[in-house]
Amino acid sequence: MVSSPPLKSLTPELLTQLKEHNEKLLFEIISANSKSKFCQTADELSIFRNAVDSLHEDEQGFLRNFRELVPLTVYDAYQPFVTRFLNTPCQESEVIDLFAPGFPAFIAVSSATSGKVAKLFPRYKGTFWNQAGSQKVHTYHLTYRTVLNIFRGDQDIVQKIMVTTASAGFLRMRMGWNSEQDEDRMSSMVPGESTPYAVAMVKNHPSFLLLHALFALADRSVDTLKVLFSTTLLDMFMYMERDWSSLVDAIENGTIPELEYIEHVRDHLERHLHANPARAAELRTIGPPSKTTITGWAKLVWPNLKHALSVASGSFSSAVPKVKHILGPDVILQTPAYACSECVLGVMYQPGDLNRFRVSNDVFIEYLDVNAEEVSNNLCAAWEAEPGRLYEPIITTYDGLWRYRLGDVVELLGFAPDDGTPVVKFVERRKSVTEYLPALVELMEYYSAVIRFDSTFVTEAQLVQSVSSATQDTLGQVVEFTCFKDARELPSTVGFFVELANEPASLGASLYLAKQRLLDVLSDVNEIIKRMSDGGSFGMPTIRVVKPGTFAQYRKWKGEAAATGTSQVKVPVVMSDTTAQEWIMSRVELEI
Repeated sequence: MVSSPPLKSLTPELLTQLKEHNEKLLFEIISANSKSKFCQTADELSIFRNAVDSLHEDEQGFLRNFRELVPLTVYDAYQPFVTRFLNTPCQESEVIDLFAPGFPAFIAVSSATSGKVAKLFPRYKGTFWNQAGSQKVHTYHLTYRTVLNIFRGDQDIVQKIMVTTASAGFLRMRMGWNSEQDEDRMSSMVPGESTPYAVAMVKNHPSFLLLHALFALADRSVDTLKVLFSTTLLDMFMYMERDWSSLVDAIENGTIPELEYIEHVRDHLERHLHANPARAAELRTIGPPSKTTITGWAKLVWPNLKHALSVASGSFSSAVPKVKHILGPDVILQTPAYACSECVLGVMYQPGDLNRFRVSNDVFIEYLDVNAEEVSNNLCAAWEAEPGRLYEPIITTYDGLWRYRLGDVVELLGFAPDDGTPVVKFVERRKSVTEYLPALVELMEYYSAVIRFDSTFVTEAQLVQSVSSATQDTLGQVVEFTCFKDARELPSTVGFFVELANEPASLGASLYLAKQRLLDVLSDVNEIIKRMSDGGSFGMPTIRVVKPGTFAQYRKWKGEAAATGTSQVKVPVVMSDTTAQEWIMSRVELEI
């Protein structure tokens, strides 16, 4: 169903409806969570809890004191409480009702976006959404970091809590799958899925995608591709391209290819792949994705294909043109939701939307204008926000987050005509948004200071630390450097472009240790990079040495293009401008 364009202003009726819904939602959240250990003991909420201690069921009193007395919070406020789950043994009395009533269903592991260690978010309640599709390829993971035992006393285990990704945790919640039954389900097929359950237990990223590619290619009836990120969908197509012959041979013979780290699931997989010479012959006639120059290779392989569901907004949009070329015009690519480890912020506004979301009914969202001082007094309610302006969404959730700063920036596009719900577009992370600083962009080349991979960000600080720690005794003195994502081969990685003080030839054998040292330091400062590298989804960093004087010439080139002096131009640690990337690549004299 196609939705009408968002309204630029609320009618009086819609304003009343939106306000009533939001106030009811907020009261439900804070009245339930006000009895949690966090609310009862956290310093950040001390003034609020004293004010509401005697209010009981006074809804307006709760709401008024929330707005006046609850400050903005960040993860540091929650982290000491979350670590209670990691105590050994973990006692029930320490963690029950910690952030919300009862125990969490699971603990979500976030991407390590702003530091070395991933964040942990107990999730008590979740928003689920289902997509139509009678036969789909769904590349879900069900692996997990650990299962925490919660004890009552010395021996009685009263609860088991899985530490996993939010997507895996919510899928397990929706399907009723716990870790103890994983082995019993390994040989099963989930109704409506083309890929056996066992593939979800493969941790190695290349093998995981190749197995999905194998069973997808074997099933001509596929009508939906559901891959978490558009960049991962593109990776799957690239793996199909690279291993086309072996995949088709496997379909012809009904055998699982020799892939790394799949011995624990091979027997479970083999019973579901049956020799199909006719399908193999059809695939050989079609050829791999690159064989045809026309758009729509995927429709040749899967004639019933109608939808591809992937996050394709923000930093994942870079893969969209190539993905759409492979899918063709008859397949709708859409982003089903705007979600993160903390919450589902919004759901797709209408079919085909890649970056337009109706905000969630399960999260209370306030809006902080990006140009305003970053204090709670400057928050505005949903019905007070203005279309066309940029805001940082501040969330309060059933999972026990209070006016929590996600660090995202969204543009308010308007309000849904049926109920006044805000409709937003994701713009950027708060620290790297460029749209609202046009003058700074023009003069100082303001840049996005992260490189985004499917499971994590690599930040500017982490890149600077890796270069300074890894290069002194390998590359020698690095005069200047810049980085961008290197996706020339799978898996993708960080590409470093360095200008050296000395000739590379003078550095001897130590030169070739530099890439491993960079990987070691990146793994040390970002634990998800280490897990990705161990799992085969992050490649060895690449190093390309540019000609002497390259970065001085770069500043001159950029300064002339912007009609300003070279002193106004900085070399970004992360170079997101594709024209500038090409300029730098043309001056490479050596790849290590």
